[in-house]
Amino acid sequence: MAVQVQRESDTTKARFVVPTYIDKDGNSFLTSSDKPFPVIDVNHLRLHEGRAFYVYKTFTKSSPLPVNGNLDIALAWPAGYAPHCVFTYQSGGSSEFYIYEAPTTSGGTSMTIHRRNRVITTTSAAAAVHTPTVTSLGTEIFGEFIASGQGGTGGGGEGFTSEFVLKPLTTYLFRITNVNSQSHEAELFLDWYE
Repeated sequence: MAVQVQRESDTTKARFVVPTYIDKDGNSFLTSSDKPFPVIDVNHLRLHEGRAFYVYKTFTKSSPLPVNGNLDIALAWPAGYAPHCVFTYQSGGSSEFYIYEAPTTSGGTSMTIHRRNRVITTTSAAAAVHTPTVTSLGTEIFGEFIASGQGGTGGGGEGFTSEFVLKPLTTYLFRITNVNSQSHEAELFLDWYE
């Protein structure tokens, strides 16, 4: 049986010996098998805290990724941040996907970083650009081939990888390269929490 309790004060510091859980209606309950502490996955928690963000870039059918062209997104965070990042990529033809750590980049088009929790107004500490000038790739830390089928006429591929914990004060370059004999659609979606 759940035991509801009254708090000593919601506005004064107080010492509580027994942990309590406050439900959605503001009622305090002693934690027990009937009213355990709520537990959720850390990714879900960061979403609710407003610490989950994403960026994406798409080459469409009407404006495709050219042959030997790159879809590049450069992303970096300031000191004190070690973001947990996952990514999704798609391509309408044979392509290669890479992640490079500490490339030398300049310029590019600033990207809007979207907050996954649309109810609150937190902002990401990251900076993101697409189509930067790349003078050095840095260290390759991940690479994968996106197969399309025979003769370059098959459908595209898609991948979703394991989570990476990225370093602060370090630029990361996420790249899709079209290695097909024709232009095609491509999309890169980067999702992280801070």
